Amino acid sequence: MLSTMSTATKFSTSSARDRILEVATDLFYRQGYRATGINEVIDKSGVAKATFYKHFPSKDELYEACLKVLSENELCLVDEGIRCGNDPHSRLLAVLKWLETWAVNTDFRGCAFLHAASEVPDHNHRLRKVGTRLYDEIRHRVEKLAEELVASDTDKYGQLDAKVLASDFMVLFSGAVAMAELYHGIEPIRHAVDAFERLIGK
Repeated sequence: MLSTMSTATKFSTSSARDRILEVATDLFYRQGYRATGINEVIDKSGVAKATFYKHFPSKDELYEACLKVLSENELCLVDEGIRCGNDPHSRLLAVLKWLETWAVNTDFRGCAFLHAASEVPDHNHRLRKVGTRLYDEIRHRVEKLAEELVASDTDKYGQLDAKVLASDFMVLFSGAVAMAELYHGIEPIRHAVDAFERLIGK
């Protein structure tokens, strides 16, 4: 999300910590974790080196803080989309459809959490776990919505298994995120929406 799955997140600049987070989030997202140095973050955020290390003793801790803020923002956007739906079907589709706005707003740069995974090989590393938790939270919401969808019309959806449907949905979701970045366009997201409709027999 996905990262923000989004660089549209804006932090308050009322404190040095917030300025550091704002600058670092943008740099990590655009340049990558390994290509972004601490000195560049310090210089562009306009804080003293001692101030930086007071808030973030290491680069890993800074990156983790940035990812956590992005994760919270992404979940808020997902929840906002879900609330706009009038029924389980439209609420499920909303989770996919909001990706169009997200992809455009991030200039198809992709998911910050998938980027983190590609730069941190250890799957048990805490930096990767931030993204894992985000996708788990999205899946939890999707599974609940899938259960509501099945219960809403047993004649139409009774043959569907909500857990399996949630797993299939997340494959479409994450695939749309990755392919939108690869092809720099929203068509993969729209295809994912169509594929989901076919999946549930609409």
